[in-house]
Amino acid sequence: MKSLIIDRPNKMSLRQKYADNMLKVFLVLAWLYLGIPAMTFMAWYIAYTFFDQHLLLLEGYKEYNTPTSFRYLAIIAAMLVLVLAWSKGNKFFAKGKRGPAADTNLSIKESSQYYQVTEEDVVRYRRMKRMTVSITEQGRISGVQ
Repeated sequence: MKSLIIDRPNKMSLRQKYADNMLKVFLVLAWLYLGIPAMTFMAWYIAYTFFDQHLLLLEGYKEYNTPTSFRYLAIIAAMLVLVLAWSKGNKFFAKGKRGPAADTNLSIKESSQYYQVTEEDVVRYRRMKRMTVSITEQGRISGVQ
């Protein structure tokens, strides 16, 4: 029986890939159907509740000529500073974490010395899309197909 935990997604069977993609599509559709309308409703509710009194009850923009307008600007500036600090903090704390492994781009000469093969073979191996490598007991490459 195959494990339910997939450590290597490129090793998934076609059936598992279809199931995985169908689940992703379902969750995205559920998010669009349920999440976005709920957030839109909350945004409209907050806008109506907090700004209705200033736009209707206080006769439009008259309130913005008072110290209250300074408070609103301070709140907006604080929100901007918090968002910027959050993004900079995420970048700062993510520096220590290892990201996806990148190619090392070893030179052909270094690769041929390390694997103890000729430079022409390294060039040929890099062009191959699929290969089968045979290794001796000492760890040397004995053949590539």
